[in-house]
Amino acid sequence: MNDLNWVMSSGFLGMRFYDLPNFFICVLFVLLGCKAFRVKPAVQFVLLLHCLVPFFLNEFLFSTGYLGDQFRYWRQFNAIRAGELSLLEAWVNGGNVEQAAALFSLMPLPLAVSPISLGFFNTLLWTALFFWLHQKRVFTPVSLWFFLLYPSMALYTGLSLRDTFIFVFMSMAVQYAREGRWLPLLAVFVPLYVIKFQNFFIIAPVLVIYLLFGIRHSGVSLARGILTMIVGVVALVVVSPIALPLINVFRAAMYAEDGGDGDQLKLIEGPGEFVAEGLTSGIYFLLKPFPWETAGFLQLIQAAENLVVFGLLVLIVRAAWRRVPKKLIFWLLFMAFALSIYGLVVFNYGTAARYRYPFIVIFVLFVCADCQVRSLFKPFAPAHWRVGYRRNPKPSGDGSPLS
Repeated sequence: MNDLNWVMSSGFLGMRFYDLPNFFICVLFVLLGCKAFRVKPAVQFVLLLHCLVPFFLNEFLFSTGYLGDQFRYWRQFNAIRAGELSLLEAWVNGGNVEQAAALFSLMPLPLAVSPISLGFFNTLLWTALFFWLHQKRVFTPVSLWFFLLYPSMALYTGLSLRDTFIFVFMSMAVQYAREGRWLPLLAVFVPLYVIKFQNFFIIAPVLVIYLLFGIRHSGVSLARGILTMIVGVVALVVVSPIALPLINVFRAAMYAEDGGDGDQLKLIEGPGEFVAEGLTSGIYFLLKPFPWETAGFLQLIQAAENLVVFGLLVLIVRAAWRRVPKKLIFWLLFMAFALSIYGLVVFNYGTAARYRYPFIVIFVLFVCADCQVRSLFKPFAPAHWRVGYRRNPKPSGDGSPLS
């Protein structure tokens, strides 16, 4: 493989010039997909804007080195495309980086000259997921615009990282579970396990229970939901002697990976603290950083986004509770389970945003779909004031059965 570093000296515009073929392929895919699926012009416009996102992240919003993993995916992708690393060897014997690079190499885009290039691969993949969900009729007006406008998802699907694959596989797994299709579900589980086993062990048991117990049809009653939470708390206490040492090891490793001093980390001690930390970590993981914890403009934007997203989640939950509460309870339990696990071990604010966005989007997509959430607000005006309202015609005659 030739030295790839030459492109780094080509300047801001030079790096982007080499990615114009990838950009135009993404644009063409959006235009053809929107025509095939009869997507509304406003939605088509936002999808086209997403095609531009990779141009304005690396070396614009922040340095490419800020997320240094991008260089590793980029180099391994080029090693596979150049024939220096076989696709089979990368998938079977490689680590997560090589396995994700193998998936990138299978995509129908011509080249990855610069570190920003794989961002266009991810944009194409995200757009394909959009059309797939659109064809499956998953979207409601609420979830559609959340999917299109959620800033964290736009950010991480425009970078040269594996996270888009993880999100796509998780979304497909949930949809196949909703359809009761075991074989496609198991097929999607395989690559998810290979590139992100943590997410596999979170979502796979939940979806298996979802299918085996018929929850996709009946949902979960409030009484069973409360019972599940009680059992979960008891389980935390029971497994704490075994789980606590492992969790503390993972906490220390993640803390050190994020630049912290392992000696300064307060370890979880005892079942009571374990339960308390487990119950509160999920909420904090969803909201962090709080505005007073931010250190810089980007973190302040992240804190503002978190508050807006949390407000939207509250409105979605309120609307879903009024329609199909039993199905909502299942998704609330899923969300609490997933966020609590990551909340116990993730400390870095950027890492938290990166890990939580797939769960937030999946929650919004499928709560809105299962609970028919099409609007977040009740109409403020009476029905007879609204445009298009028609009164029921009066029955003819004197109203008697014989008239």
